[in-house]
Amino acid sequence: MNNGELIGPWCLLQRVGSGSNGIVYKACLAERPEEGVFALKLARDEGDPRFEREAEMLSRLSHPNVPALRDRGVWRRGNGRDYPYLVMQWVEGVALYDWAKRHNASSRQAMRLLSQVARALEATHKLGTHRDVKGDNVLVRADGTVMLVDYGCCRYEGARPLTETVVPPGTAPYRSPACLRFRSRHRMDPEAHYDYPPEDDVYALGVTAYYLSTGTYPPPGTDPESSDKPGRMRPPKRVPPSQLARVAPELESLIFRMLREEGKERGTAGELAEALEKAARSAGPAADQPMAPGRILEWPRPASPPVPPRRPSEREVLRLNDRALTTLTGLAVLLLAIVVLPLQQAWNERQRRMAEAQGQRSADKVGLGDGGIEEALTSVHASGAQVGVVFIGRQVTKDPFKGQRKAPCSDLEVAIYGYCWVQVGTKKPPCGQGYEHEGFCYIPSFNPPREPTSEPP
Repeated sequence: MNNGELIGPWCLLQRVGSGSNGIVYKACLAERPEEGVFALKLARDEGDPRFEREAEMLSRLSHPNVPALRDRGVWRRGNGRDYPYLVMQWVEGVALYDWAKRHNASSRQAMRLLSQVARALEATHKLGTHRDVKGDNVLVRADGTVMLVDYGCCRYEGARPLTETVVPPGTAPYRSPACLRFRSRHRMDPEAHYDYPPEDDVYALGVTAYYLSTGTYPPPGTDPESSDKPGRMRPPKRVPPSQLARVAPELESLIFRMLREEGKERGTAGELAEALEKAARSAGPAADQPMAPGRILEWPRPASPPVPPRRPSEREVLRLNDRALTTLTGLAVLLLAIVVLPLQQAWNERQRRMAEAQGQRSADKVGLGDGGIEEALTSVHASGAQVGVVFIGRQVTKDPFKGQRKAPCSDLEVAIYGYCWVQVGTKKPPCGQGYEHEGFCYIPSFNPPREPTSEPP
């Protein structure tokens, strides 16, 4: 869209911002420009239902810290597609975090600003929830008035469900412990949907306050799997704001309250607003010190948590599997050469002498029961181990080897002609000591040998 174009009765003056769902323009009424400028938000996607929800919530809200709705409608583009839009009160302001950096904010200023956000939430919670409270959605005007904006993720009583994911859309660092636990427990359940309560907006306000005063996010308030898996690395402990910046004790206490694990212990938005207003009035001189003196562009941050081990890529895993398989095959061959074959030769020699002594013809082969040498040698030959015979370029056959596993096979195996094979990584023919099948190399998979059921005489 270009400046001067019309969307309904509104004339676009300037593009001022964009988000994942919409583009915001400064606009005025084409026929009555003297009424001033407004904010027009146009959907990115055709027929986006979030705009209907946001417009409905704003039409029900009337609060000095929430932009007033002026108009709503649908704009038809030249391609015949309809895009919803809404027009709101124009707010000339700076995002909360940027404002704090520019003004080197003190704890008292922070509490005054946060109390206004809490008042906006108090009015919102009489109808529903905001569900995307964060510094980027809080604008500070030149007179110090705060406006809570962007109700695109909101929910109110009677609104038709839009969320298809386990948890509603939002910004990750601001999710409550209860929300994180629910997502962890139900991540594989497509029918599960988190019911975002008002206390989660209060938690997000606590995260906003923590970042506002320290310049960094607190770690997640929970690790859903740490109690079940003692060896799992736990998240770092939350560093008190006063250790990261000059935060007054009154503000620090209220931040800890908003970030409590249990939602009911945080208090309502109205209770927090009253507590913040009272603390801003009664706090001592320490509350007037800049929270981060001289750190306008670079805020203090806690020590970085330990970096978890890097997960190997699929290619690296396959390469490691190939190496492990080669090593195991080599060990099997070495074991046969050092232990099994000499035992077989000694045993055959003993049987030959006994047969000669009894006047019998020497046997060419003598088995050792279910766990005998013959089966071991067959397994080695089948796996391509180099013991007298080398298989080069052989195709997988429908006839199984002795002791080869039957389907169904494990996740690490492949079923071919009803029997289990192990793919040799990503190796392709020629397979050398393996077997070829549909452009890849395999070796047969065998059941573990059973315990011997007979002993030598």
